[in-house]
Amino acid sequence: MPPSRRVLNRRPTHSKTSAGGQTKVRTVNIEGRTLRVSPVFDTLFLWMAERDAIRRKRVAGEPAPWTDDPIFSKYRFTNVFRVFDRTTQYILKNVINRGSTDLNECAFRVMLFRTFNRISTWELLESSIGALTWKAFDFDTYKEVLGEAVRDGQALYGYAYIIPAPSLGMSRNYENHLLLLQRMMEDHLPEKLKEVKHIEDAHRIMISYPSMGDFTGFQLLLDLNMIPHYSFSEDEWAICGPGSAAGLRKIFGDDVKGIETAAMVYLRDTQNEHWERLDISEPPSMHPGKIGVSLVDLEHSLCECEKYSRVKHPSIKGKRTSIKATFCAKPEALTVDLPARWASRLSVNAHDAWMNVDESDPEYEVSHIVKESNADDGTIEYLVRWTGYGPEDDLWLEEDQLRGAAEVLDAWWKKCNGAKRGSKHRARKLR
Repeated sequence: MPPSRRVLNRRPTHSKTSAGGQTKVRTVNIEGRTLRVSPVFDTLFLWMAERDAIRRKRVAGEPAPWTDDPIFSKYRFTNVFRVFDRTTQYILKNVINRGSTDLNECAFRVMLFRTFNRISTWELLESSIGALTWKAFDFDTYKEVLGEAVRDGQALYGYAYIIPAPSLGMSRNYENHLLLLQRMMEDHLPEKLKEVKHIEDAHRIMISYPSMGDFTGFQLLLDLNMIPHYSFSEDEWAICGPGSAAGLRKIFGDDVKGIETAAMVYLRDTQNEHWERLDISEPPSMHPGKIGVSLVDLEHSLCECEKYSRVKHPSIKGKRTSIKATFCAKPEALTVDLPARWASRLSVNAHDAWMNVDESDPEYEVSHIVKESNADDGTIEYLVRWTGYGPEDDLWLEEDQLRGAAEVLDAWWKKCNGAKRGSKHRARKLR
């Protein structure tokens, strides 16, 4: 359960020193704790500025290379602003902006998409069923379509945040997920969210449902907040996910544990000072009228900066020491949409203001496999531990859902069956 909204006990402060014409922050006092800062402190602000500068250059149609930073040139990082990530853009254009504008119908479509978080699964359902509506929802029809896809070897789930499948009496993850979605809608979740004003209160409602964890519940809530019916402020409170918590530890050390939200608020509130201190003339900007980052944007960026620092600052240790996802710009032209409420508030035309950039949503890393289980139909499932999460967040996944973690599967096969089986499976191409 997230902490309740509260005023910080003490106003955060920091101490600085100047050397060679450059000012450095040495310590920060947050919630009565004096925290020494590492070089990752400045790297966070430099990362946000450079990552968004790359986006703006691509928006302007400038040819590659868009940066002379070798880390950005080699590895893939998501955008500073969550709304510009590829799958979020798809949701805006193809899920939110198509179909009925009724509250329940809009919310149903968003929750259905994010349940599987895979564009091909959404398009499969559309092509097989037609318009995807709560009014015409039939569990058995959806189950039949998805079951046939599984039998044909198709993957149903994406690789960004995954909502764990609850135990609702069905044998397959997708069946339990459909039942969870049905339960949320029958329980009038969209209307319940409409009755509260603060995003933290909405989050408490969201995580009251089976298998809906703090972080995944918050991510789904951010997606729902893009439909016209909700207007939660994304700058008053944000959950600190495991990736952003790891980023904070690299900046402030282990003493930041327990005051992560206050630390994020400090970084948000003092950002203008740090843009100026670091001679960043063009801070990240979602649009011409909004310079800088919100609390949600900062949480998003902390996770990505933690990955960047694995290469930039290898001596500052974390649970991971390398970056797996390499950067490769795709040539396909994509469209960009903003939530209607944002666009009206900004009084700009989203299509004229921005071009799309082809970026991926963040991927959450598999730490290791805890155990495996054989279902009655011969399907093998693996109990997965996520990097930064504890046993309470372990999740049963089928093999096709672990395509992006082949080395974890290989290590598990070797451990259980010896190197001979591991080599055999390493040579096998996962579907």
